Amino acid sequence: MQSRTNQRFAEAVEQAVVIDALSGAATAWAFLEAHDVPRDTILRVLSKASVRRRSDNPTASTLDKCR
Repeated sequence: MQSRTNQRFAEAVEQAVVIDALSGAATAWAFLEAHDVPRDTILRVLSKASVRRRSDNPTASTLDKCR
């Protein structure tokens, strides 16, 4: 897996993973599209949780902070 070179996309993806966990994939998809994240990245992040980078998976404490 490639390392990230675009910090703006990295932050959007991290936030979208939390949105996905709390509000669902459709809301996370819209968020990522609004941040100009490429469609192939959106598909990978939202459809294949097992393929996510370890840093993209929110911890239970992160989810609790967002509730």
